[in-house]
Amino acid sequence: MKFIGIVGTNAQESYNRLLLQFMQKHFSKQADIEILELTNVPMFNETNDQSNSDVIQEFNRKITEADGVIIATPEHNHSIPSALKSILEWLSFNLHPFDGKPVMIVGASYDVQGSSRAQLHLRQILDAPGVNATVMPGYEFLLGRAHQAFDEEGNIKEERTIDFLESCFWRFLRFTEIANLLNVPEEVTFEPGNYTVTAPGHNGDLPMVVTLTTDRIDAIDIDTSGESEGIADVVFTRIPTQILEGQTLNVDVLSGASVTSNGVIDGVAKAVKMAGANPDILRKRPKAPSTVAEDVEYATDVVVVGAGGAGLAAAASVLQEGKKVIVVEKFPAVGGNTVRTGGPMNAADPKWQNTFDAIPGESHTLEEMASIDESQIDPDYLDDFRKLKQQINTYLSENEGKTGYLFDSAIFHRMQTYLGGKRTDQKGNVIYGQYDLVKILTDQALDSVKWLEEIGVEFDTEDVTMPVGALWRRGHKPLKNEGYAFVSALQTFVETNGGTIITDTAVEELIIENGAISGIIGSGPNGQKVTVHADAVVLASGGFGANTKMLKEYNTYWTQIDDDIKTSNSPAITGDGIRLGQSVGADLVGMGFSQMMPVSDPETGALFSGLQVPPQNFVMVNQEGKRFVNEYGSRDALTQAAIDNGGLFYLIADNEIKKTAYNTTQEKIDRQVAAGTLFRSETLEGLAEQLGIEPTIFVETINKYNSYVEQGNDPEFGKDVFDLKVAVAPFYATPRKPAVHHTMGGLKIDTDTHVLDEQGNVISGLYAAGEVAGGIHAGNRLGGNSLTDIFTFGRIAGKTALKDIAAK
Repeated sequence: MKFIGIVGTNAQESYNRLLLQFMQKHFSKQADIEILELTNVPMFNETNDQSNSDVIQEFNRKITEADGVIIATPEHNHSIPSALKSILEWLSFNLHPFDGKPVMIVGASYDVQGSSRAQLHLRQILDAPGVNATVMPGYEFLLGRAHQAFDEEGNIKEERTIDFLESCFWRFLRFTEIANLLNVPEEVTFEPGNYTVTAPGHNGDLPMVVTLTTDRIDAIDIDTSGESEGIADVVFTRIPTQILEGQTLNVDVLSGASVTSNGVIDGVAKAVKMAGANPDILRKRPKAPSTVAEDVEYATDVVVVGAGGAGLAAAASVLQEGKKVIVVEKFPAVGGNTVRTGGPMNAADPKWQNTFDAIPGESHTLEEMASIDESQIDPDYLDDFRKLKQQINTYLSENEGKTGYLFDSAIFHRMQTYLGGKRTDQKGNVIYGQYDLVKILTDQALDSVKWLEEIGVEFDTEDVTMPVGALWRRGHKPLKNEGYAFVSALQTFVETNGGTIITDTAVEELIIENGAISGIIGSGPNGQKVTVHADAVVLASGGFGANTKMLKEYNTYWTQIDDDIKTSNSPAITGDGIRLGQSVGADLVGMGFSQMMPVSDPETGALFSGLQVPPQNFVMVNQEGKRFVNEYGSRDALTQAAIDNGGLFYLIADNEIKKTAYNTTQEKIDRQVAAGTLFRSETLEGLAEQLGIEPTIFVETINKYNSYVEQGNDPEFGKDVFDLKVAVAPFYATPRKPAVHHTMGGLKIDTDTHVLDEQGNVISGLYAAGEVAGGIHAGNRLGGNSLTDIFTFGRIAGKTALKDIAAK
């Protein structure tokens, strides 16, 4: 028999290692025992998945191929060492080699009890879901006083101890034979037919029809209409393909779409059960065979790291100049955070905006801006502020006594970006956006909109809108759903114009030749080495909003960031590009500031559930049924108010406000009501009862709010921009809670997107665009500015890279 022995510690000297080495030679005629060390096993970190690393893959492969496993554990504080816990975490996260594997536990300790409590804890861990090892009961080998148990040659001294070890080992040999019979693949027979099932998806129930013949899963038809376009699309092709090709439910979920992946797998399992078979048999079958991939090398003009909006924009701008580009993305699907956005993109377009009427309160916002004392304006922005005051005063004079049109200008956008991002951290440090970067953002925003139209994005010109925290109606909203409109158009452009997009590949290293960045080295889906040689590298891999450890490490703004805080970000957004930049000496800026999205799903952190409406129609009530904030305020102000009121709150809407919601349909709304993630009632009293709120308090709150809408003034919280009252049944309540949304800090860049080192020098061949770069949004990003940022600076990065290449 072939056994794997795991030394349960990374200590250089260990009696548990001696114990395994003794067993290796003493039982050499009965079994081949190969000893594996934990020395190079990384500490488990869910946000930095290293399942494909060489050391984890080696453990996975060798345990999978072995007949059984012997674990020798010391005892640390009544439990097992952290190194042993980490390897068990890695091998029950995305990999599951212990499932059904016979395991024998042994242990050596200084104490007379010989790691008994650690062994007990280890048994519990090995029995946990995701590990599911088959642990030999009884026959616990506990080597006490280990420092006295071995002679100079590493042999156990006492014969009685050896005798007991032999009896335990011989029992394990027999146990392994019997236990492995349970792992022999079973035949399975189905009652043929088409089975309609539902399983949990990311946005609610996932309807499926699974076709089964007598002995095969023949087809999987999934109704994807309830899922967000672009986020889970790859799930609906890859997961069914793996199930059908391998005739197995033992398939890996896709990073970034685990809920939907598991939904597809569970849906097929339901159908199998309905057909009279045991789905556990299919879960224990081998995975569909994967293609054995060899190391690959590519050569191109520009390589882009990250296939979100900034990366795709950079790639498209390279292709427009007739040059070659390769985009490398670590996740299975493109889109990054862009595909998860609500859609509106900020750009001042007065010619278009002036065709819309102003709404109550907007003139007051302009008056407040113009009345700011110049002493509060930093010198870089003072000239712009004076020009803006003239613009505002002219507008107010022309429209005095009448409704007027919607005002805007690039300078107004710039000043709101500056003032909206100016913040003071806990140490008293003041931060605001770098003027030259903010000027480019706001001056070139409309050019970016027009460029996107050329690429293939269609915008809704019948409506000017604003997302939460945008401060002004200048949002250009795509006709198609969500951020998918941008991603689908850019991906199509890149692929149809000769660009290459490589997914499932994490970039791990930048290549440096002759003092310049000249490519990347990454790891492909099967662990193969992927090398791309290029004349320029554009980092566009996003921020670090999905890396809680990194958030807490750099945080200087929030009083507290919980370990279990949710995020609206893609799980891919873990700071990879920032670490790559640091590895070659890049400077960082603004890393202490992160932004919370106050109106996130309390369970997932996502933005697509419930009714997301423009802030002028926000009505926020706490768990007591009372308003608690000016709903038209900045994101961090809304977040802090929510935190101060217990975190969870509700967005209230009526049937008319519902019509202004972004990215939803009546079908989606009905599904969410049925799932209990959105509340609906024909009366305000009935809605309050569903929420567990005192109806009289809730009704009074709504009546007062409606009176403020009528008079255009909110004496309680100062909201001064209104649109609709809450008056037409049915009424809705969307549960919301703040979640991590954006990280303002990142790599320091110049106006051409060159990455700068700590001395302010350009790092030759390296560029950065999007959330991976800092210096623009400072302490708080305006809603809608992220899309403006990624498309504006993404285009600049591609153009600058080609300009520098041509100058060499």
